[in-house]
Amino acid sequence: MFIKYNLQNSYDKVKFLTLLQFLFALVAFVAEALVTQSVLNFSFIFQFILLLASYNFYYNALSHLFYSYWNISVVLIIYYLVSLTRNFLVLDQHIIGLLFLCCFTFLIAACYIISSPLYYPRVHWWEYDFRFRADIRCSAEIDGHQYKGRLSDLRRGAACLELFNHAHVGQAIQINLEILNQNFTLFAEIRSKREPIIGRSIIYGIKFLNNDLEQKQRLRLLTNYWHESKKIKIRNKFAAQK
Repeated sequence: MFIKYNLQNSYDKVKFLTLLQFLFALVAFVAEALVTQSVLNFSFIFQFILLLASYNFYYNALSHLFYSYWNISVVLIIYYLVSLTRNFLVLDQHIIGLLFLCCFTFLIAACYIISSPLYYPRVHWWEYDFRFRADIRCSAEIDGHQYKGRLSDLRRGAACLELFNHAHVGQAIQINLEILNQNFTLFAEIRSKREPIIGRSIIYGIKFLNNDLEQKQRLRLLTNYWHESKKIKIRNKFAAQK
């Protein structure tokens, strides 16, 4: 199963870390039950089934990029922290505690990787007034065709591109925009596609291709501009509500 994962791909890397997390947690759970002599008790069987069901939902949420992934991650973080604390301080089982600590580490690493705009964009659906949304108008050129769109959530060398037109994952894309009276052209690749409810634009996760120093400088300027624009629009929104 492991050889099916391409660890150069960040999404596959998260899936691999999640699988390791499950295996370590399973071993730690059974080991703790053996130490406390609670194996095959009703409580053990119930918790074991609950653990398996939780990880099944967790992996399914990750596979389909459901936002419930984050809710379950919070529950698992609490479970790991409680378990490692109990084994280190109460049961004095440091090896089992280390297993839960490894689970916690795998989970935090996976959450950081998957929190990229490529997979889980920070899109403020509740903000209907475009005056206060930190989107940057742009045009996207795909296969020689120009489409109007908006850029949002610029982080970690990636961004969300909102279009009403269909494109495919893996396609090269050229972003043209104007900021601070300067025309910019940035090159990127579509890495993910999220289709929301009817009437909303399609959200593409794009990875910028920083092949030269000029592209890196343009991306840095664009990212800084987006963050500053976001701060200004938030201040303007609260000022308008007074």
